[in-house]
Amino acid sequence: MKHLTLLSAVACLALCACQPPPIPPMDEKLSYRDDLTVHPACNVNGLTYTAATITGFTCAAKEYAFPQGVSEDTHKPIVLLFHGNSSSPADFETFSGDSAATPMLSERLVAAGFKTYAVDFRYLTVDDPSSSNPAKNFDHAWATPIAEHFIESVMKANPSRKVSMVGFSLGTTIIRDALRRLAVKGGFDWSRVQDLVLTAGANHGVSSYRQLCDPNNTSMRNTVACQLGDRTAYTPTEFLSLVNGEADAWDTPCADGEHAFGVGSQCYGHKVQYTTIVMKDVSQGTYQDEFVSEASAQLGGADNQKLELTDNDATNYFYNGLFKNHFGSIRSEHALQIAVDALSN
Repeated sequence: MKHLTLLSAVACLALCACQPPPIPPMDEKLSYRDDLTVHPACNVNGLTYTAATITGFTCAAKEYAFPQGVSEDTHKPIVLLFHGNSSSPADFETFSGDSAATPMLSERLVAAGFKTYAVDFRYLTVDDPSSSNPAKNFDHAWATPIAEHFIESVMKANPSRKVSMVGFSLGTTIIRDALRRLAVKGGFDWSRVQDLVLTAGANHGVSSYRQLCDPNNTSMRNTVACQLGDRTAYTPTEFLSLVNGEADAWDTPCADGEHAFGVGSQCYGHKVQYTTIVMKDVSQGTYQDEFVSEASAQLGGADNQKLELTDNDATNYFYNGLFKNHFGSIRSEHALQIAVDALSN
């Protein structure tokens, strides 16, 4: 059925030249780093892995090799992975320090025949002064243009294929912002997007807001917290208002097969499938995930899945297990099962 939906959309475009009505421009407040020719992170210099070759793509991404005896299943969507802040594609990979060598999402996807790429936002190239941003955090103005370029390039290089996307932590709102900007530009074909799996996303606030959001501090460490709002007493920020819409009406574009960002006839009848994953709250107002809560992560129109409080990252990844509860949303066995099932259905 999904394959027929894509064929119908292609036939419509080819035979009818039908185009969805435009989505009105939005009053963006961020100074996006749209000129990728001068973006510090848009190059492949000094990578510790061989950069993926994607026609037209000039930034860094990693392609995962199929294990021996497994080949690509071209009937499945291409999966694009978007990592979290101060991190890398390693969020989706087996950790070398894990004595059990537990397969993570990238290994499980290629074992199941999915062609899989992970974009690299190259946090080590962050150009804030180290004194104001020691962890080399990046914000949406830094990452979203790279994500747009990544999504567009993969779709153009594979015109007959669908794509699915997985975001972890900040990767969730980067995906959502990139899709918003692509839709506003016009010509974005939602019928080619199959699944969005969005894990531990700060869609409605982040714990670091109260500590870091300071309008007098312009480092990306502070601005990204301001963009995401207060987890404890969330009110929409200028940034998230553009992504979520009024009263969260835009949470899941094309989930209904019709609307995206308040405009109808956008989806060619195709329903994009959304899944969110987050660790459950300990109790109302008490959270075990270090950054987000159930209310932060959930989206209207999505299959909102909750992990148990024991579903943390047991691999000791990320600074000897720092933020193991947050990373549980993409690296625990329970989370991995949910993600793979969502991408496979």
